[in-house]
Amino acid sequence: MKMQGLLGVAALAVASLLPAARSGAASIGTFETGLEGWGPSGFSSKPITVTQSNVVASEGSNSLAVKQTGDGFSWNTKREGNTTTPSDPFYVAWNSIADVPESQVQIEMDVIYHHADIPDNATFMNMSMYLNNPNGFRQVDNLALDDGAHIAGNIDQTIHLIVPLTAFSGFGDKVPANANFYQLGWSMNGNWGAGDATVYYDNIQINVVPEPASAALLALGALPLLRRRRK
Repeated sequence: MKMQGLLGVAALAVASLLPAARSGAASIGTFETGLEGWGPSGFSSKPITVTQSNVVASEGSNSLAVKQTGDGFSWNTKREGNTTTPSDPFYVAWNSIADVPESQVQIEMDVIYHHADIPDNATFMNMSMYLNNPNGFRQVDNLALDDGAHIAGNIDQTIHLIVPLTAFSGFGDKVPANANFYQLGWSMNGNWGAGDATVYYDNIQINVVPEPASAALLALGALPLLRRRRK
């Protein structure tokens, strides 16, 4: 047997001993049909409003607009899925990744800073994200920085935020199977003073990416085909 064939068989043999790599994204927030279950956190430290908006969007025509009155840190936004409605897409999305290695799961979203809705005197804005379920409350801080140069220059920006599940604080299983509830939410933070600031959010997903080892094995299996074509 030629070396190319041996490499292909070896790769397939090793790959067959590993769990199949899972990939794909579950959408949990497009805001094209409304708030889609998203709303105020219930424990914000500032007055807030959460609405569907067509001012800006990264995909489609609408996004989620969160307006905060007064600067500083405040947990503003939340989505929950629970066993009261087990068919809720948000609940299904979290429950479906409970058995996936945490290293393969990431939360993605677009954070849109539209500077017509942010006071010019601010020198920064950012956010924290939290994950909550029966196994505990966990958070990641200092995400999606909007710096003073962008704010003062009224330079709009859309930040595609990717937060790996492994980045959340704490120990133990971060996404238990068949939990009574799953929550995801985030804060606003900045130093714009006493006025209002609005930030827009869109295209929220839970994404499962293949493990690097599995991806490498698939690439190894493809090497014989590439070598045959080059002859």
